[in-house]
Amino acid sequence: MKQINIAPDSQIAVIFKGWAADWAKDVQSDKKDMAKKFHTVYNIAGELFTKGGEVEVSFVSALFNDCKKKSDMAEAMNQKVAESLKSDDERAQKIIAKVNAAAQDAAFVVNHLGQILLQSA
Repeated sequence: MKQINIAPDSQIAVIFKGWAADWAKDVQSDKKDMAKKFHTVYNIAGELFTKGGEVEVSFVSALFNDCKKKSDMAEAMNQKVAESLKSDDERAQKIIAKVNAAAQDAAFVVNHLGQILLQSA
């Protein structure tokens, strides 16, 4: 598989490390589940963008697709939150703010990873 060089980028590293920390809260050490997988992948991505280095293009492509999905699905997620928490608007607004922040971070990462993928093509 083709390798590409990733330059360190502290902004991208902070985003991935934050997502890894969020998923770490749901990890159960005795189980291999989605929480553990997301925690591991985001932790690896955070370290990659902290230090820089070579990685397979497929890893960057998978991160790109994951972040694009986060960004694209934010509006639908916000509608579901608003509908399900009609009786608790304060909680709904807090969750919606968190979803929007994650979507903005994801859009920023998508732009950065898109440039990396274009350069590697």
